[in-house]
Amino acid sequence: MAVGVFDAGTAERLRERINRDGAFRQVSRDMTLNVAMETEGAARLVSFRDGVLTAIKPFVTATEPVDITISADATFWRNLLMPVPPPRYQNLYAGVRAETCQVRGNAELYWAYFAALTRLLDVLRDVANNR
Repeated sequence: MAVGVFDAGTAERLRERINRDGAFRQVSRDMTLNVAMETEGAARLVSFRDGVLTAIKPFVTATEPVDITISADATFWRNLLMPVPPPRYQNLYAGVRAETCQVRGNAELYWAYFAALTRLLDVLRDVANNR
């Protein structure tokens, strides 16, 4: 079973929903960022231009520019997307601290857009739970 952005239907619903989300718009106004999200055997490139989520597509390592990579096993993604995530899975900060996920890439961009990435995952959680 595909998890979150790794499922094409959920990815499209996320794109539509995040681009309508006022809270996301406030924290991502000038964000231009390519985020690779990876799990066991699947990877997606999530692209933002000027605060708009423009695409979620399969990630091809050798051809796509990436600013930040978020890697975790399927257990992390499933727990993160639960309606009420358990400890160590509430957000990226908790996951990195508990070593249940890894974030690599441009640290300056990661921290500059941490609020936007957090809101992205909150909206993804809502979409995954049909809220």
